[in-house]
Amino acid sequence: MGFNEKALMARRATLISLLRSLQKSLEQNDTMTDGTKSLVEEKQFSKSAGIKSIVRKPNSTLSHRGVQLSEGLHRHFDRSNKGGMTFKEFRGYLASVGRRKEMANVTDNQESWRLFFDDMDGLDERGLLTEEGYVKYRVSIENTHALEQDLLKIKLPLLPDDILSWSRNTRAFDVIDEEGVEIENKKLARRLGKKKAAEVLKWGAIGKINVSSLQQLLADCKEWYTIEQLNYMMFVQQAFQDVVAQLRARFKRKNEFNGDLMKSNVDADDKDNIYRDAFGGWAMSGREKPAPGNFERYAIWMKTSAIRLFRSTSRQINSFRSSIEALVDREILTPRILGGLKMDLSRWEGLATIGDADEVDDGMSLRIVYGKVERAATEFAANKLPRGAGTAFVLDFLQRSDATEQEVKNAVTKLTAVLKEHFERDISCLPLFHSWKVFNFKSEVDNISVIRCALCFDKTASIDYALRELDMGFSFADLLTELTAELKCSLNITDLLDSKRVSLEKNLHLKATAVVGGARGLAVKILEEYMLGAEEAAKTSENIRGELDNNYREYDKRTMNTHPSNPEYGAIRIGLNEEKVSKTGKELEAMEKERESNRRMLWRALNFLRGTKGTLIELSFKNISDCIFGSRFVKRYTPEWLKESFFKEQGQATIAWRSWCRDTLAFMQGTIADGQRHAEEVERERKDREEKENKVLGGMSEMERRRKQLAADKKKLAMKLEKLGIKMDPNLLKTDKGPVTFADQQKAWRTRQVDTRNELLNCYAAVQQCCVGIQGIMVLSGTNKFEVQMQGWDIFEVLPELEIDFDD
Repeated sequence: MGFNEKALMARRATLISLLRSLQKSLEQNDTMTDGTKSLVEEKQFSKSAGIKSIVRKPNSTLSHRGVQLSEGLHRHFDRSNKGGMTFKEFRGYLASVGRRKEMANVTDNQESWRLFFDDMDGLDERGLLTEEGYVKYRVSIENTHALEQDLLKIKLPLLPDDILSWSRNTRAFDVIDEEGVEIENKKLARRLGKKKAAEVLKWGAIGKINVSSLQQLLADCKEWYTIEQLNYMMFVQQAFQDVVAQLRARFKRKNEFNGDLMKSNVDADDKDNIYRDAFGGWAMSGREKPAPGNFERYAIWMKTSAIRLFRSTSRQINSFRSSIEALVDREILTPRILGGLKMDLSRWEGLATIGDADEVDDGMSLRIVYGKVERAATEFAANKLPRGAGTAFVLDFLQRSDATEQEVKNAVTKLTAVLKEHFERDISCLPLFHSWKVFNFKSEVDNISVIRCALCFDKTASIDYALRELDMGFSFADLLTELTAELKCSLNITDLLDSKRVSLEKNLHLKATAVVGGARGLAVKILEEYMLGAEEAAKTSENIRGELDNNYREYDKRTMNTHPSNPEYGAIRIGLNEEKVSKTGKELEAMEKERESNRRMLWRALNFLRGTKGTLIELSFKNISDCIFGSRFVKRYTPEWLKESFFKEQGQATIAWRSWCRDTLAFMQGTIADGQRHAEEVERERKDREEKENKVLGGMSEMERRRKQLAADKKKLAMKLEKLGIKMDPNLLKTDKGPVTFADQQKAWRTRQVDTRNELLNCYAAVQQCCVGIQGIMVLSGTNKFEVQMQGWDIFEVLPELEIDFDD
């Protein structure tokens, strides 16, 4: 007669569970005898129970931070998001860290794995490995397989999330702070002149930023909130700061006798600025985090990302220009050295095809062209760009053929209003900013009408002006003589996003061509000297730091034990106050290796450019799946959620797009309904208020009525002045109504938020009503012209349609 294995396993698990419950009961009652303890421990830690003696080891091998990192590692491999790791996920973890053969007798089948961790009391009622059970497992293998090694192999941070969040938040605050200081310095230089402004200029971060920068700051910290939500959170935080300031003022006299008391760096009375210390504590506190809608979150992300891209690009360009200026001042790059390199020309060509290259003439296309115009002023005037501008970024929306003049005018007006409210303050702070403009434009060459959005910078921002100032003896057209790139697709945007019969693997064909020509020797010389200068600066900084360390080490030796009467004096150090390191030694070592690898790769690319006179690169793939999943280089950057079935099955792109459109349209319609309800509530409150005022006015004297009317007139005047950017003294607006309550503030924030949503939706509907899609992008800098010509990008044809009657 054979054994029933499943029944025996079930009885075994039941017996272990009963023994555990008995042990806990005896421990709670403190009635366990030595014999009972030995029997229970023998059963609990025996080899027959599935574990050797690992549970007996305490958690002392993992610190508090180690436990946090272990829990984070558990969450990383909990791909099913069920709160516990499955058998397959645990095996995936072992494979990721390169230990497939570890615990082979346990991980060979799911039942033995379940028994092993069940004996460790690490499974929940669903049979999933919990965080506590995984921490016990980590403790057992810490001596042989350190947690730090696993994290480095998976490329996860070696610091807990709270420390990383603190470091990221403070770093983002310092970036916004430094950008604000640069903006203020430029304003002072323009108003006072460079000589007078040099006496009052600020250098580096000052520890505070303006309240208006809070949305951008939180976006840099990976948090996105609406203005209404930000106002609410800041109101609560400022009330808390007021309470703390009152407490400090109350016990000020007592604290004056405490020499170790750290003074507060936060001015609670300053409501216009946010201080670094206050923001750091507030960001890490258990504050309320309201969740904006998906559409609003996406819109805020687009806005803040665009602003961050402009700012980062501007800083990178300024840094590159400063480095080149330093090389010119040292006479490393001079016209005599660079003049002969202009004739060393090269030409590179490239061709890439996916699928059948002969079927790409009916779909979308994108073409990038570089050219040189004869006169910059004539070209700017022909494109209706402002006078005095030296560089312009232009985005064109193609108008519908049946769009009326009123529809175009309405779209331009609403788009201008939205950009003015949400972007003007940030883009006007960009270096060398000149102006921005939204207008109706008809091209005389192509005979098409577009709505043009232009961002312009002054003449000193043009490439030609910068090269003349550097005086290196060449123009940009000498460096880049030819640039043409073209991408053709077999599908138009409607077939791609609105057809369930399309399979990307079978129907999507792409053809890309590129031709680049330029002065190879000139480019190699400039890039080589730039990279050498950067390495030289890094080495110089390292040497200076080493000399300072040696000097302070000698100072420490001379100050040790100079006062034997004070036993603690020798412990006082006067060395460098180094900034706290937010990364571990292993992580810093890994970063240094990656930095060195990138440096070698850049030098290899530069040497390839130096030794290549001309080349032709051809790439061909059978289909889009072969391009993405058949290439190791491309697959390395492919997101995990993108599966091969997305390209093989029909209509997958359409299903995903339609799902997004349904959610977006539902949000838009819900926003419109919410705005209508809010308008009705405001109208109802206004009528009730007027009825009450009429009743009160019946018993008022003529003088009281005049005072009432004067207060209303002052309020209307204040609103008009505020739109013009002028603030009135709050004391002049005081009325008999008393102070503004928190409920009144919430109503005002709510009204502003509803108005903002309505403005965005009206702008979206107006632009969609008169435009088909994106026509092209143009960058005009001096006499240099870059164009991105787009055909078939009728994005507004597949976006959700929102019907709004603008005549109401």
